[in-house]
Amino acid sequence: MRKPSARNSYGGRAEVNVDDRYLSSAEAAKLLGVSLATLYVYVGRKGIRSQPIPGSKYRRYWRPDIERLRKSNKEILPAASAVRAESEITLLTEDDLFYRGRSVIKLSASASFESVAALLWNSKEEQIFTRQPLKVPPLFKPLESLMARQPDVDRATAMFPLLEVSDTRSYDLSPLGMARTGADVLRWLATLAVHAKKPCCEPIHLFLTRALKRPDTDSDLIRRMLVLWADHGFEPGAYAVRAVASVGVTPWRAVMTGLLVANSRLGRLAGQDATHRFLREITESTQPENPVILRLRDGESLPGFDPPLYRQGEPIYKAGDPRARALLQYCDETLSDEIGYRRLKRALAVVREVKNIEPTNALVYFFLAQRLGLPPRNLFFALSRAAGWIAHAIEQHQVGEIQHSKGLYSGPLPV
Repeated sequence: MRKPSARNSYGGRAEVNVDDRYLSSAEAAKLLGVSLATLYVYVGRKGIRSQPIPGSKYRRYWRPDIERLRKSNKEILPAASAVRAESEITLLTEDDLFYRGRSVIKLSASASFESVAALLWNSKEEQIFTRQPLKVPPLFKPLESLMARQPDVDRATAMFPLLEVSDTRSYDLSPLGMARTGADVLRWLATLAVHAKKPCCEPIHLFLTRALKRPDTDSDLIRRMLVLWADHGFEPGAYAVRAVASVGVTPWRAVMTGLLVANSRLGRLAGQDATHRFLREITESTQPENPVILRLRDGESLPGFDPPLYRQGEPIYKAGDPRARALLQYCDETLSDEIGYRRLKRALAVVREVKNIEPTNALVYFFLAQRLGLPPRNLFFALSRAAGWIAHAIEQHQVGEIQHSKGLYSGPLPV
């Protein structure tokens, strides 16, 4: 953290900079090589974001915006017909995530999944999550019976066109209309996740707790899981959702696209099966360190301890995924008496001691899903992430629908 000097290079008194992610006006102007007056013009014209410094008349400026502008003398904005390359939804930092500027870790402590979805969709919760029962189409029961033995993602993608047609609000593609449809999508996904007969208007985490026949104490854990996994920025599913949102599809079709992308990634059975098997070996063994030691001895990779995510050559999370860390801290407080979790903790301690790495969000998810009695490739994670997918669809649709582009032909010339 930098201490303010008495005066800056422009002759004024320097502001206090309380966060290294921000720059004072003097620092920002110096990096850009412009005057303070030009910097203030850039705020409106070049997309530089700023915040007031509490207790003073000064503002602080978002460092990544300054760095972006410093490297280029022209504003970089996506074409109206392209998938938007910037977003106001989720910020990833080294030790936290922020949904529209609010800490995800703090939100997970008390916020409902519905309130977080409304935040992501830039809407008011009471306007979109109403107590009005959802209509169950006549074909739902026979189609659900026909698809009962199919993987959950396949069941959902088969059901969504039927549910879309039966939802009279589906084709309202205004921001509020898409948010209202999004609420229906989440409630139906929760219904499909637990093979329920009809959706319910109670809070989704309570509905899931009851449907899974879990003790009431598990409802807070389920709520935290849903909040923490709701969005992760421009991950592959979000890119795919934004692409289809650009041609004007409903939230049902946008989430279907996210499900298809998730299904293709989860379809690599070797990776998922290996993680499930690794967790079973740990939680069912009286010596949970052994599965770790055996793999390390044989030079094998450790499932669920994948390389960190990188952004511009640097790991996003230098101390491990903060979502996984938050869930493990909560489990320390609530599951410390459970033998399965105690064994997992012993295995994690060995990995930290030998490799100095943290578990991925996926490993924590698979462990908690197994504990809740969910089948492999269940819809729980997709239910959470659908809140983010809908947010990306709403944001992308406001850019404008894609128009036909001439493109660049590179094939054989006509003869």
